This record gives sequence, C-alpha cells and structure tokens, in this order.
Amino acid sequence: PRVPVVASPPDAANIACTCCGTTRIPARHILQNTRLQFVPACFYYEDLYSVVYICPNQCESSESIVATVPEAVKNGLAAASLLAQVAVARDFDHTPFNRQSTIYKRHGAPLERSTISDFYAHVARILTPLYTFMHLLLLQSRIISTDDTPVKVLDRSTKKNIKTGRKWAFLGDQDHPVNLFHYTKGRGREGPLEFLSGWKGLLQGDCFSGNIAICAAAGTILVACMAHARRYFIKAILNDKQGCNHALTMFQSLYEIERTASELNVKSDDLKLMREQEAVPMLDSFHAWLQSQYALAQPKSSFGKALFYCLNNWTFLTQYVTDGDLRIDNNHTEREMKYIAMGKKAWLFFGSDKGARDHAIVLSVLSTCRRHGVEPWAYLTDVIQRLTENPACDLEELLPYNWRQKYPTPASAEITRITGTPKLLCA
Repeated sequence: PRVPVVASPPDAANIACTCCGTTRIPARHILQNTRLQFVPACFYYEDLYSVVYICPNQCESSESIVATVPEAVKNGLAAASLLAQVAVARDFDHTPFNRQSTIYKRHGAPLERSTISDFYAHVARILTPLYTFMHLLLLQSRIISTDDTPVKVLDRSTKKNIKTGRKWAFLGDQDHPVNLFHYTKGRGREGPLEFLSGWKGLLQGDCFSGNIAICAAAGTILVACMAHARRYFIKAILNDKQGCNHALTMFQSLYEIERTASELNVKSDDLKLMREQEAVPMLDSFHAWLQSQYALAQPKSSFGKALFYCLNNWTFLTQYVTDGDLRIDNNHTEREMKYIAMGKKAWLFFGSDKGARDHAIVLSVLSTCRRHGVEPWAYLTDVIQRLTENPACDLEELLPYNWRQKYPTPASAEITRITGTPKLLCA
C-alpha cells in the first residue's frame, strides 16, 4: 500500500509573496522520496456466537437448529491466522516456540511455549490430508531428488535422553512440483523404501550406500551429484594442488555447458543433444585422466580418495547426460535441507517422534510455497480456514501453485490499498 504524505505549509511569515504580499498557493506536488513504514503485529479476540433458529409459531413438533462458526480447533484459542503465524515463524523464519512466546507476550498475548507447541500440532493435523495428496502426486514424478540430514529427538529411555533421527527430503519433477519431507528413526533404507513404495523412475542424490540400496531394491536408477565429487577435490587441494586444480578445471568446463544451456533456455531434448556433443567427450577425457592418476596416487591420501570416489561411482555421476530433464548436481535439494540445518540451530531438537513427523508435514507445505514463490502466511491462513470449513474440499486447488492462480492474496483489513503511483496520486 502507498500512503501519500504531503508537506505542511510554511509559516505565515514566509508564505506571503515578497513582491505583492499575496499568500502563495500550492501549484504542484513533487515526489520527494519513497520510504517504508512499519506497523507492528497486533492480537485481538474474536467472540464466536452460535445462532439458534426456531419456528416463530412455536410449533411443539418443530426442533431448533443451531448454526455454529467453523473452528480450526474445537473450542481452541487460536484462529487460522495465528495457527499459520506459529508455523511460518518456526519453519520459515526459524523462530522456536520459546522465542515466539516472548514475542507474543510483548504484543499483549501471554501464550506459553507448550500452548504454541499444541497450536503447531493442530496445524500438522489439519494439513495431513493435503500432505497425503502431495505424497500421491510426488509418486507420479519421473524424477525425484532426495537428500537427508540427522536430527536430534528427545528420548528419555536413552542414556543422554537424546537419540538421532533422520529427516529426508523428496522433490518432485517439473510436472509434479511438490517438495516433501519424511521422518524416520534411523538412516536405514526401510523408511525411504516405504515412502517411495510403488515408484519407478530416476532418483537423484548423493552416492550414499542407502540410496544405492534403495535403487537396487526398488528397481530405479540412481543419478549421482557432480557437486559431491567436486567437493572431494576441494578438500584434497593441499594434498595435490596441481592434480586437484586440473580436476576442478574439468568440473568448471562441465558446469559451463549447463550454465550456457540455462542462459539460452535450452529445452530438454536439445539439452540432451548438447550434452552428448560437448559434455560426453569431456567426461571421457576426464575418466581417462582419473584412471591414470589413481594408478600413481596413494590410495589413503585425500587426493586418492577423491579419485576413488569418482571412479567407483562413475556410472552414477555421468547418468545425467542421458536425459535433458536431469540436473548435473543435487544442489537444489541440498538448499532445501539448509533450512532444516538453520532450524536445528534454533529449536535444537524435537520433543518426540510425533513432533518430528508433524514438522515434516508442515515443512512440506511451506517448502512447496517457497518453491513457487507463494507468500506462506496468506496461503496457510486461507488453506487452514478452507479445510476447517470443508474438510472434503478439492485438495488439488489447495496446492500452492494452483492456489496462487485461483485465490488472490487476502488484502489487509487494517490498511486500505491504494492503486496508482505516487506521482499520479499527488497530481
């Protein structure tokens, strides 16, 4: 919103014309500057009233009808907008519940950390049908990108009261653009296999043995990440500067092909042909160099380990040239995992396995919002309200990329939106 602020008139002693003494009048407005103001968040109570309908003739056989206001949480304290705020603050802005409690008390709403935690659990429960629908949509993808990271979970039965769980990310392809997260109690392949049950396609990720086992068990193809291979040479540069610099130059040439294709907006089929003509000869030369160097390198040195990683996983690393829809690396998935890493520094651990699963549900929806540039608070507020009013609503319409096209972002109730530029407003 734009609010015009017009300068106050000069003092009476200075506004008079120095020639004839007539009072000067405004002639035109000049845009002096544009600045941002800030309106702090505020809380207010909504008093919900049910309405009882009766027959005006007071018929004895007629029963009264009670109309109630839909509530996201039955007799709960939080409305849809507050539930959305709690979720967005935690998973988008990395503000843990204890800090949120302090902030809300400062704004006049004394909400305890345990109460806010309950709010978050309610958000996960409400979004579960949408999460399940997104999961079904993900399994229709031809290409799924994945990564995982350890998370701490409170467990009183262990010696240090903390155990290590695992959070997995699964990103769908361009035709099924959803981001899903999944929690397992360990890093075994059983959890991801169950999550991807029935799926066949291309799995893009690092050369973690679990990913290789998942692909072998599910009958899928693993597409490895070139960025992982490159990192081994960066770590080994002090061990063999000349050899590592040569390897990094080869990686740079391969990435230059991808960068050029991106700048020219090359389509999938043309990118496949471009890789076959330019990248494949480079890869053949790179592979021959790796073999020659590995024959001379010390196997246990960091440079030897870098060479072994590439040679041992060469089929997986070069799989991307066979399909124009594949990426040269898995960095887009690792960027999503970064938000979990940032969150772990704030909320430290999950209170239970259920809390970790709730986080996976909420983060999946918010991560998909980030993927499509959807404002998360407005989206989540509207979706929570719609699922509350009609649990059987069309879930496909509530997917972030469909919601953005069908439902406009709700306007603020406090600020009147003004159309037009400042120059037009002041003219």
